[in-house]
Amino acid sequence: MELPFKLIKYHKSKTKSNWKNYSGLIFNDTEFEAIYEKYITSSKCELCSKTFKNTRDRHMEHDHTTGEFRNIVCTKCNQLKSDNKIYSNNKSGYTGIHKSFDKKYKQGYSWRFSVKIDGKQRTIKTSTDLDFLIEFADKWKLENNYHT
Repeated sequence: MELPFKLIKYHKSKTKSNWKNYSGLIFNDTEFEAIYEKYITSSKCELCSKTFKNTRDRHMEHDHTTGEFRNIVCTKCNQLKSDNKIYSNNKSGYTGIHKSFDKKYKQGYSWRFSVKIDGKQRTIKTSTDLDFLIEFADKWKLENNYHT
C-alpha cells in the first residue's frame, strides 16, 4: 500500500524537526535526505541483522555528544550503546532534571524535574530557572525521603 504524498510530506517534515530538536542529530538538507531514505527503507538492524517487525523497532542511532549519525539499529542495539546511557537532553548535570523543548516559553525550552515512583516516570515540577529547580529538587527529595 502506497502512502498519499501529503502524508509522506508531513512525516518527513515532522521527522526532520524531531531529529534536529529532540535527538540532537546534526545534518544539512542533503544529509537528511540520505539518512531519512535509509531510515524509511531499512528492514534489518545494521548491527545484529534482526528484522524489524514494525516502525517502532527501528532507531536512528547517533553519537549523543557530536550529533553524528551512525546507523539504523534495533531497540536492543540502540540501548547497548555506551553514550546512550546519558539522556541527550540532560544538560543540567543533575540526575532527574532534563531540558524539555517547548515553544510556549520565550527561550524555547524549560527544565523538568521528574522521578520514578512505583516504576512510572512522574514529572514533579517544571521551570525555566534551572538553579531554582535544582534547589526545589534537593528539597523535594529530602522531604519525600527519595533516593535515586
